Amino acid sequence: MNARTALGFRPAGALEHAAFVLGAAPLSVHTVMFPVWCVQVRATVTEAQPYQLIDRYLIRGIAEAGLTGSAELASFLALDPALVRQALAFLRAVRHVEGEDGSLALTALGERSLRDGTMYTVGLDDRRVLRFDGCSSGPLTRAYYDRAGAGLAAAAQEGRTSMPLLCPEPFRDEAVAELDGLADRERYNLPAAVELREVVGRDVEYLPACVVRTARPYDGARHLVFPRPLRGEPDLGLGHALETSPSCTSALTEAHRGALSAFEEEAGRWLSTRGLAHHQPRRGDGGPYRVGLAEDAFRGADSRARRPLGSLVVLPSGGFFQMWCEDVRARRREVLRRLGIHLGVPRAPEAVRARLALLGAQLDPGPLDDDALYAVAAEEGDRALADRLRRILSES
Repeated sequence: MNARTALGFRPAGALEHAAFVLGAAPLSVHTVMFPVWCVQVRATVTEAQPYQLIDRYLIRGIAEAGLTGSAELASFLALDPALVRQALAFLRAVRHVEGEDGSLALTALGERSLRDGTMYTVGLDDRRVLRFDGCSSGPLTRAYYDRAGAGLAAAAQEGRTSMPLLCPEPFRDEAVAELDGLADRERYNLPAAVELREVVGRDVEYLPACVVRTARPYDGARHLVFPRPLRGEPDLGLGHALETSPSCTSALTEAHRGALSAFEEEAGRWLSTRGLAHHQPRRGDGGPYRVGLAEDAFRGADSRARRPLGSLVVLPSGGFFQMWCEDVRARRREVLRRLGIHLGVPRAPEAVRARLALLGAQLDPGPLDDDALYAVAAEEGDRALADRLRRILSES
């Protein structure tokens, strides 16, 4: 299975985010099936809805007027006795009224509903699934309940994907109670109206994710996890969770070693198939490996590079290198080219500033303030782009 199809984003995009947005100095990148504990629970759910007019008056008649029989309620409210008996049967069924005719009283739920001015009903046997990461048993946010971000458990188990499974750690039984007690539990798909009763089962599913191993910890973690539901954004909580799991960190350390040992062969094969066998990735100043080409190698539909200047090429085992050109003027022109594409639709000034910061980190165009940017665009003969940039950036 193609990693991009499974993830919903390019692994190179996760690398670029780690390298050029977070500045975390990535070392390798690996697509995996991340373990998720799915815990089935039984719960009661309290729902709120507007009172029907008759129900409201019956409740008030019992609570405020002290009326305890259907006949006196019908007489007091000038309603048909049969209609009152039918409404009282409903209020008993939803547990708002209790007692026999002649000794009617409100239940605690009925008193609460009257006090709040809304009719609460309780579902006694609601079944739902709560999701926890498979490393630390920490609760997952609502993003992981979205159907579009569903895992590929069946495909993985039936061997239709080559992405390795990370083994889960044993589930912590206290994790459900911890989630139940969180003040912000709705963030984890557990609304306040849900009252947990008991755990009735659990199993493991697997979620496609991209894990970037970094040289510099970001937010205290050396592994950045980019799961399918977040579409190319890292889940920093999953990074911390992963590092609590000896089996997961050991598997990723082994995968990183494999990427290092296979790097030369895989990079050589990639370059050879594109007629670039005489170019070798080189590393300088502690940055990523780069393959340096002349600017014309990046131009035209038949360009030898087949990848844009500055882009990252991900190799099968998880190593990577950057397509590069030593000519700073070429890199500045690439900044302008990508800005032109970015401005193909209307953009707010802050969005353009953010894109400029990303391109600056990715392409190292040297000092390039607003005036220098306009000047480069004009020198390249694109005065329309220069004017558009001036108009947008002057608003920020």
